[in-house]
Amino acid sequence: MRARNIINLTLISGCLLMAGVSLSLLSPFFPSEALAKGVSVTQSGLVMGMAFLATILFTPFCGKYIHVMGARKFLLTGACFCGIGNLSFGFLNHVNGSVPFFWSSLFVRVVVAFGESAMTPSAYALAAQQVERKNQGKAISLAESFFGAGTIFGPSLGGFMYEAGGFQTPFLVAGVTLLVLAVICMLLLEDKTDQYTSLDASQSVSWKQVLLCPGVIISCFGLLFAGSSWSWYAATLEPFLGSEYSLSSSQTGLVFTAFGGAYTLFNPILGYFSDRGMDGLLALIVGNTIIAIAFVFLGPIPQLSALSGNLWLTVVSIGAQGLGSAFSYLGSLLFMMKSAHDAGLPDTEQVSSMVSSLWVVSDCLGGYIGSVLGSIAYDNLGFESGTLIEGACLAVTAVVIAVFYFVRNSACLSNKDKDAEDPNSNISAKEDNEETILAQKDMKYY
Repeated sequence: MRARNIINLTLISGCLLMAGVSLSLLSPFFPSEALAKGVSVTQSGLVMGMAFLATILFTPFCGKYIHVMGARKFLLTGACFCGIGNLSFGFLNHVNGSVPFFWSSLFVRVVVAFGESAMTPSAYALAAQQVERKNQGKAISLAESFFGAGTIFGPSLGGFMYEAGGFQTPFLVAGVTLLVLAVICMLLLEDKTDQYTSLDASQSVSWKQVLLCPGVIISCFGLLFAGSSWSWYAATLEPFLGSEYSLSSSQTGLVFTAFGGAYTLFNPILGYFSDRGMDGLLALIVGNTIIAIAFVFLGPIPQLSALSGNLWLTVVSIGAQGLGSAFSYLGSLLFMMKSAHDAGLPDTEQVSSMVSSLWVVSDCLGGYIGSVLGSIAYDNLGFESGTLIEGACLAVTAVVIAVFYFVRNSACLSNKDKDAEDPNSNISAKEDNEETILAQKDMKYY
């Protein structure tokens, strides 16, 4: 990999890191700040979940039309919107009254979400450009590790900065950092497009084509529930730890880092194994299973109340969720990209961005559902009973995906047996393959 590719990948990873930080840095202190303004925990969950909902709306548009402006311009635009949104959020503590504060918070979260919607699909597309196809698993896992690290270490950074400088400090630091990164990317970041085919009319891809790729829907299904897991307690962990263990905002942020530490540690390792043949769908099954088991001990669930009062058990459970999320997130993304490639979709910037966008949408939809339902469950059932519900849902998804996995593998083995019995089919497939290769040689590149 050339020095220019290393610089590009570093800048892309930095942008994703800050996108993750801006998404999550308010988790340790916003609920208590909102309560002081007269905003309920459920409403706090809606504010925090609004970023996910807005991302769901904006990301498909950004992914579909990213080829119009180019991935680099989309990344720069997103970084600017994200930075301005964070700077604006820092002044919301001057808004008086619960209703104005609530609606102002929702609006600014939408602005931040638009920036993240432009940044994430373009960043993954740019990251994949920096390496050869055989190493794309490592590049994507590296980029995803930085986004995940930002998402998970964001709460601890936010908690420390909140206690050190008040409500404004975390948002001002995040906003300025994003704007500085945008300027650096404007000067140094290159958009390497020579790997991608030109988008003439015959190569333009629709969302229907992407969704109909075998394996895409089941990946989105598993990712949706994996994405709901960490946001399930994003707005409720602080009040739970405060009442149960009398932890401060910065201490709550440290508890969140257990997830980030495990996620960041194992994600590159799994990326290494993915380039050596690790099945993405199997990784998704393993990941959701680990998360489901971790939720059993998070509270813990009411049936294990004898284990309650142990802070270390909660911390270990959150760390185990980080490990499970590394399996689920990377496995689902790589399996979706493989499904699109196996379905014969062109290897273009548009297709790569659309698949990444669909992955982000699934994660954010899960994040929104988890944030809202987790807050409602906390207000009505309590923290422990709420984790029981989420853990059971994740266990069901692992079973459903496992059934799909075994059915798919059985069908593949059956087809191989048929091909072995009928040698003429192999000859026909070989001829079709040669025709496809010849057609690809005639494609124009830019």
